[in-house]
Amino acid sequence: MVRYPLILVCVAIVIPATAFGQARTAQKTQPGPARPGSAATGRTAGGSPSIRAVSGTQESSAEGTARVGDGGAANIELKNEHLIQQAPAMSPELQRELDHLLQYWSEASSTIERLQGKHVRIVYDNVFETERQAEGEFAYQKADKGRINLIPIPVTPELVAAREKEVKDARAQNRAPQVRTKVKTGEPFELIADRPEQWSCDGERIFSLDMEKFEATVAQLPVDMRGGNIMDSPLPFLFGMPPAEAKRRFSMGFRSGKFDPSTGRAYLTIYPRLPQDAANWSKADLILDLKTFLPAAVQLADPAGTKITVYKFRDCVKNQSTFVGILTGSNPKFTPDLKDFNVHTVGSETAMTAKPDEPAMLQQDSPVARESADPGLVNVTGAFHSDAVLQLQRQGLKRDPEDKASNQILLETGPVATRKEDIYTVKAQDPPAGAPLKPGMKVKLTIWMDPAAAKKQ
Repeated sequence: MVRYPLILVCVAIVIPATAFGQARTAQKTQPGPARPGSAATGRTAGGSPSIRAVSGTQESSAEGTARVGDGGAANIELKNEHLIQQAPAMSPELQRELDHLLQYWSEASSTIERLQGKHVRIVYDNVFETERQAEGEFAYQKADKGRINLIPIPVTPELVAAREKEVKDARAQNRAPQVRTKVKTGEPFELIADRPEQWSCDGERIFSLDMEKFEATVAQLPVDMRGGNIMDSPLPFLFGMPPAEAKRRFSMGFRSGKFDPSTGRAYLTIYPRLPQDAANWSKADLILDLKTFLPAAVQLADPAGTKITVYKFRDCVKNQSTFVGILTGSNPKFTPDLKDFNVHTVGSETAMTAKPDEPAMLQQDSPVARESADPGLVNVTGAFHSDAVLQLQRQGLKRDPEDKASNQILLETGPVATRKEDIYTVKAQDPPAGAPLKPGMKVKLTIWMDPAAAKKQ
């Protein structure tokens, strides 16, 4: 059975909370004090620095420890101690800084329509003193489409030896090692192989894929969690929600009671106020990039205090043109291809398994699916280009821009649109709608262009 909280944690990592906040509170942007990290708060000019650790030394406190991992990436860690559920009191000055930060964070998040990037996940098991590492990519599309995949980082003899050397060097230099160590022996946590995983949400269904067993579990997303309401799921604070909502759900403060915007980072400690959040995590440490207002790293402690999960993000691309993405084949797919998977459904109102001779896009009894099932080529004229491609794929046509021989869906730039609603929609299709479907047939779609983009060419 699909566990909604676990999967939605992964989806929420790439889903901003602004849609949720806007659905609950219609707030108008008010002019506020100097933006965090601006000249008024002492931020230095220039580009954003690389991710830094929260502190340079290991601390024995409930606030935990922070170390710099390989490549300078943040590796925030917590002691396995009792976790308080209230952020430490701050001075009035720091509280004002936090209020300003939350406001600008929310405003920056409201501009996100699409987001793609890469991430590394590290899971520390404090009971068995083991560590699992994986990496992958994530994608988000407003309002509630998300995808995240994880590929294990190989446990090689070279990696193990490098970790052991780091511990020895740290002892010789009387400093904290950059890897987590066992309590009794002081040796590095044992590296064990992770498993490949993939989750996605297409707005109506949640897909959980076991990439080793080729098994997929598909669950209907509850109606009350669709759209902006999906932000009732865990971890929406990874993108800024309206400040009033953030304060209602979380107790937040600057780590160690300090905020230095000149570093280009804000280090936040967050505790859940509501049971829905506390059931999934007991404490979070977040590194926020003050240039992009995107999370650089987040560390989560589970409610039992036995497991620490760290996510580190990089190479984030915000609001890439979907037309550019579809031409280059870089647009993410939120409905996975399950042709070779054994599919299990949960809470399904209709059968969601694909027929052997159909692309395994898990069609439902929707207008699009019914139209695709009719004889002849579907009519995609007037449809947004990505929707048009999806409908043609559901009829069995393949879209692979990198392989011209097998690519059956061709996109070409058309005239400049005279109406805003026509931009990047299909002007014409060849063959026309109703043409007999034939093996290997190719369909050319002419796309109305954006006037602003045309001027730049």
